[in-house]
Amino acid sequence: MSATRKWIAQACVAAAGAAMFLPWNVNAGLSGTQTVSGISTGVGRILLVICILTMVLIQIRWRPAWIGAGFAGAMAVRELFSPSGVGAPDAGLGPQIAFIACAVAVILLGWNMFAGVAAGEGRGPDEPPRWFFSGPLGRRR
Repeated sequence: MSATRKWIAQACVAAAGAAMFLPWNVNAGLSGTQTVSGISTGVGRILLVICILTMVLIQIRWRPAWIGAGFAGAMAVRELFSPSGVGAPDAGLGPQIAFIACAVAVILLGWNMFAGVAAGEGRGPDEPPRWFFSGPLGRRR
């Protein structure tokens, strides 16, 4: 089951990265409506790099990979709820898809991390089970 969670989370992060090629901002000005893709903005480029790095971290089975997905989701939320006033651009479809995909990825990766810790993944065969503490406190009996 954990492989399925990782695969779905990696697909969600890839979808968030692909959302950078969708409309990011919609500017309604005097000259008509202009759409700006996410890859042409600085935030969109950073978000794409973070999504690629998070996919690599999921692939190498690094448990705290949810941090990258959470950071990408936070950046997408920031773009969604940026102050809009007169002449300010409206958020497009890209940040919405990126936020939803990153939220699903964070939930799945967090679930996978806690399930892996509870199942004892990553420990050697001769290491005793830890109940409450890790490190030297967990080895005292």
